[in-house]
Amino acid sequence: MMSLAPEFEAWTEAPAKGELRLIPIGGLGEFGMNALVVHSARSLFLVDCGQLFPSDDQPGIDSIVPDFAYLEPFADRLQAVLLTHGHEDHIGALPYFLRRWPVPVYGTAFTLGLLENKLREHDLDLSLLRPVRDYGRVKVGDGEIEAEWIPVTHSIPDACALVLHTPQGVLVHSGDFKLDPAPLDGRLTGMARLEELGDAGVRLLMADSTNVGRPGRSPSESVCREGIEAALEKTDGRLFVTTFSSNIHRLQMLVDLAWEFHRRVVVLGRSLDRNLQLARSLKLLELPDDILVDVKDAHLFDPGDLMVLCTGSQGEPMSGLARLLRREVKGLPMQPGDRLVVSARAIPGNEVSISRMLDTAERLGAETSTDGIGPVHASGHGSRDELADLIRAVRPDQMVPVHGTYRNLRAHGALAASLGWTPDRISLLDGGLCLRLFTDGRLDMPGTVPVGKCFVHEGVDHMVDARVVKDRLILQEDGVVFVTLLVDPQTGDLTADPSILSRGFVMLSDDETYAELLAGVARRAYEEAPKVIRKDPEALRDAVRLALRRIIRKTTQSRPLVIPVILDAPAG
Repeated sequence: MMSLAPEFEAWTEAPAKGELRLIPIGGLGEFGMNALVVHSARSLFLVDCGQLFPSDDQPGIDSIVPDFAYLEPFADRLQAVLLTHGHEDHIGALPYFLRRWPVPVYGTAFTLGLLENKLREHDLDLSLLRPVRDYGRVKVGDGEIEAEWIPVTHSIPDACALVLHTPQGVLVHSGDFKLDPAPLDGRLTGMARLEELGDAGVRLLMADSTNVGRPGRSPSESVCREGIEAALEKTDGRLFVTTFSSNIHRLQMLVDLAWEFHRRVVVLGRSLDRNLQLARSLKLLELPDDILVDVKDAHLFDPGDLMVLCTGSQGEPMSGLARLLRREVKGLPMQPGDRLVVSARAIPGNEVSISRMLDTAERLGAETSTDGIGPVHASGHGSRDELADLIRAVRPDQMVPVHGTYRNLRAHGALAASLGWTPDRISLLDGGLCLRLFTDGRLDMPGTVPVGKCFVHEGVDHMVDARVVKDRLILQEDGVVFVTLLVDPQTGDLTADPSILSRGFVMLSDDETYAELLAGVARRAYEEAPKVIRKDPEALRDAVRLALRRIIRKTTQSRPLVIPVILDAPAG
């Protein structure tokens, strides 16, 4: 991510005594990939370590994780990772991080339960996981900094705000939160403790900015019951519901309603099945006896006797819902009389995939409209009034908006200003921009450190170079043009006209004539290359590639991938 701030030239040097650095290496200026470096002369750890899901312009990529370049000069000093909750944008990068830095990871029970499954899949050491309880405290590293976990309500169990007790003062990181007055599990946000900290004095608050653009308050999770209940009443056939597999509170409500309406429940999706088992083992979910039906037995039940819970709320192509829509699940066809309810908010960028999914369901005869039903989703992030409540409760000396696009961060800063925080008490960070706190009360932003994105392709044991992603996108959009040149190894002259082969590239109306044009350009580029270029195969290929790209762009306004192949002509 680019920043207008200057480079922090001394970033490779350890912090001086009395200095504390806060460096977001992901999660600011974007939604996802949350990771914050906390670094002092004696302490170095991360708060969260999340991934970003790839978009359509990143073909073939399974996950995007932060570039941990800042940590490399201090590799032997890293002490821990502290987690706020178990969503993928906060824990998804840990398997890749822990391969390089196998340090203790602290978090609440459900958070570590989700992470444990990931570490098993990557054959990583489970002994690194260190559970903490609500209001629990842990000394990090040599004990200079003490961390405290405060419960918050969110769309996943066991979410917490994180309090760091440091020599530079008390720092509060809200994590993802809302102030739900009636959470389904009864676990309220620890506002009394946050107010107590505010009374004692908080140096800095880093607060979730996701819903700063929404006025008022986010509705309680309990309001979703009304919408799902109405959907059940209006559906004669199967009720298909897709939601996030980590939203255990929503799943509990769905199961309870299915039981009340005398429906059995089919669970479809590996992550959904796994998370339900984890929640049951931690007593975060209760299932009535015999309510679950194996998918292979679904055909034994009348459509009106089933509720189907499935993954795929974001239109994921390999999800349980996607398989249903492709008719790959035997005995569970979606048909007229059925209804599909998407009990989730669209993550920005997924709107098109979700729209296609709903359209496919309609083609199969299912009802997808929620008009007249009522709410079927409640956000897990607090809206403006809740964000204001948090600021008033904590009353920090310094306000730092986090989690969201730069527009979100600026709007959150404006909210703090409306509550009386002056500009010098509001710090807007960007990816890689370092905020320094000192024990003598000073605060500054010396500049940025190297940050970026690393691309993960499952099955490959190293990160995928960004140039590979760019090439894949070019192939997807404009195709590829191969030009082959045969060279006499004795004289260095071409022995024939260059040959042109294209795939996925739309030439002009007369393909044969256009291929001759490209061959002529390639020949001239070769013959006009200086001797020093001719002796350097890579430089020669670049010269031919550049000449062809110029003429193709000029004549077709497209930019295919151009691959020159230079071969020695066979003898004779």
